[in-house]
Parts: sequence; C-alpha cells; structure tokens
Amino acid sequence: MITGYGHFVQLAESLQWDETAIDLTADIEAWPKLEQEESDQVLGLLAGFCIGETSVATHLTSFHGAATTDDRMDQVFQAQARDEARHARFFDRVVREVVGVPGANMTERVDVLRDRVSPDLVELFEERLPAVAADVAEDSDNLTAAVGLYHMILEGVVLTAGQHALLETLKGCSVAMPGTHKGMELVLRDERWHIGFGSRVIQSADIVDDQMEELLTQGVKAASAWGDLISTDDIGKVEHLHQRRLKSVGIKFW
Repeated sequence: MITGYGHFVQLAESLQWDETAIDLTADIEAWPKLEQEESDQVLGLLAGFCIGETSVATHLTSFHGAATTDDRMDQVFQAQARDEARHARFFDRVVREVVGVPGANMTERVDVLRDRVSPDLVELFEERLPAVAADVAEDSDNLTAAVGLYHMILEGVVLTAGQHALLETLKGCSVAMPGTHKGMELVLRDERWHIGFGSRVIQSADIVDDQMEELLTQGVKAASAWGDLISTDDIGKVEHLHQRRLKSVGIKFW
C-alpha cells in the first residue's frame, strides 16, 4: 500500500536515467559549427543550469532533514536530491566535454560560467536559496515556505523557463545537438514530478498565509532573472503554468 507521498517515491524510481550514457559525440562535433549568436545563447542557458542545479543539489539536504517520515516525505526529498545531483553532473558534463569550459572540477567551472548569467539569477540560487535552506535547518516549521520558493518559483518558474528556452534554442540551431537535447528533455521530465510534489506539500499544509500568497503570486517575475536569454513567449508559457499551479493550491492569481 502506498501511503502519504509514497507514489512520488515510486515515480522517482521509475524515471531514473544515467547522465553518462547520453551520447554527446554529435554535440562535440556540432559545437564549433554553431553561429556565434547560437553558441552564446546555448552557453548562457547552460551556465544558468550549472549554477542553479549545483546550488539546489547542495541545499536540498536541509529540506530532507526537516521533512516528516511517517508519510515518506523525507524519502521524496532524498529522491529529488539524487535527481538534482544528476542534473548538475549532466550540465557540467556538457560544458566540459562539448563546450570545453576549463576547470579541474564542477565548482571551478561554475566560477568560470558565473559571468555568463545575470546577477539576479546568481542571487536567487546562491543567496536566496541558501538563506531559505538555513531557515529550514534552524526550524522545520519553515519547510512549507521553503518549498514555496524552491519548488514553485525556482523550479516551477525560473528553471522551467530556462528549460523550455534551451529546448527551443537547440531546435532552431543551424547544427543539431541531439545529446544535449535528450538530456534536457530528461531533466524537464524529472522537474515535472518535483513541482507536482511541491504543490502537494503546500496544498496539504493548508496554511497559505498572506506572506506565502505574495511569494507565490509574485513568483513569475523571477523568470526575468534570465534576462535576454529567454523570450517573452517562454515567459508567457511559464506564467500560464504558474497560474494553474497556484489555482491547484487555492490561490487566485490576479
């Protein structure tokens, strides 16, 4: 019998994939053939994912520590942390093997890539997320608010907007990069259940106070942290999805 959040644990197990098994041979050959504008766009988006996923994989530990155990919520956070670590490794592999970003490890490559994205994006993942994670580590009662920021805004808005933008960019490139495209689709598949889990946590908590409502309704503005790397169409798609999620947890979006 599946209890509490157990179906998310089973779903996570059924969707596992190996980032090292994705063939990047064609991508490596394609990279130097891209137009400068194309490579700048792809690398900018990849840089954002390297920064975001690396930070997320680090700070989900606090969420797991504050989660309840009788309903298997803690196991879901464990499964998600495993996903996020895999995402970080995948994007790092692309920038290392395809793009040739230098660095002895992931941290050094993130340092190289940081100038490729806006300070707003860096602030969200390297300042705001760590601060929220620290709040959760100090007091487990802050978990629902942390899920609101992370699952509904950082994943549901910021990363989702970037994911759609990268898929559209790759689709329109003059030379195909099938390995990167496949990996991005798999990441997006994982993120869908992550966001569904976050929505369920907030809905189950039944404590959507004024502060939480303001956080969530203003969340769509976070997509602007990508700057010129995403289009108004991509922002519009994410806004529509965000409105639907807010409705599912009982918040009317004005």
